[in-house]
Amino acid sequence: MYACLRMSLVATALISTSVVAIAADAPRPPVRSQLATIYDWTGFYAGGHVGVGWVGDGDSSFLGGGQVGFNYQMRQWVLGVEADLSAASKDLNWTSTLAARLGWAFDRWLVYGKVGSAWANIDVETGHRTTSGLLLGVGAEYALQNNWTAKIEYNRMDVDHKVDVLKLGLNYRFGLGPLPRY
Repeated sequence: MYACLRMSLVATALISTSVVAIAADAPRPPVRSQLATIYDWTGFYAGGHVGVGWVGDGDSSFLGGGQVGFNYQMRQWVLGVEADLSAASKDLNWTSTLAARLGWAFDRWLVYGKVGSAWANIDVETGHRTTSGLLLGVGAEYALQNNWTAKIEYNRMDVDHKVDVLKLGLNYRFGLGPLPRY
């Protein structure tokens, strides 16, 4: 009788083990990361902007121009490089920048900072003067639809004079449309 009971227990254990093993091999749905984003910021882009700039405590100047750049997204972090050129009026004739960008993406938003080089052509008593210096900036960009994004950005340029620029821009990202990231 004990032999029969032992055999029954061993048979039950073996059957249970095979059922558990089959359940472990069952396909599972993919688990989304808590850091998943909806929009993929990776790629080349080009666009235009309008805004206002002012030299020191002087009068403000309307400005407009364009920018080109490249972003690479790693999870939530976005690394990039951007160059821009703006024509302006009054004391500030034009500005140009080349900067590295570091941003944090969440949902369809990208908040970023930038640091790099700046050039500005400013009216002086003897004519025009072009100077170069440091650029520091911050901005936020929103993915509208497909490959279009809109941004607002503030830049501070230290180019012999303090030059402040506030601009609104629209970019088109080349390549694939927005891709989900996991």
